Amino acid sequence: MMITGIDHITINVTDLEASKAFYENVFLLTQSGFIDMGDHTLTYYALPCGVRLELIDYEKKDEPVPVAPTHVGMYRHLCLEVDSLEELRKRCSEYQIQVTSEPAFVERLERRNMLLYDPNGVELEVFEAH
Repeated sequence: MMITGIDHITINVTDLEASKAFYENVFLLTQSGFIDMGDHTLTYYALPCGVRLELIDYEKKDEPVPVAPTHVGMYRHLCLEVDSLEELRKRCSEYQIQVTSEPAFVERLERRNMLLYDPNGVELEVFEAH
């Protein structure tokens, strides 16, 4: 047995419309599917290499639990790659998205990156393509 790829990455949303607006306006993703599962819906966005971003919107939602970046035993963040961090930074400013770490070169990673949160509190790290 061997892993042959990544199918999807899932985010449980607090507000589907705000999440859709964020991923469509800030990252310019296009919705690629929608499934009503009864007690929740699945909204899909195509990412590179056949990977999908899946937004789950439950009818009954629990309150979000605050999580610090240093908590262990948990998922930390999703890292995306873009061709221009400056363009992404401008889009974040236009849509009033708080950037928690401005675009900068990280010497040890030998790349430029930035950090921000989506409307659900999911941390996103973004690398600039080489």
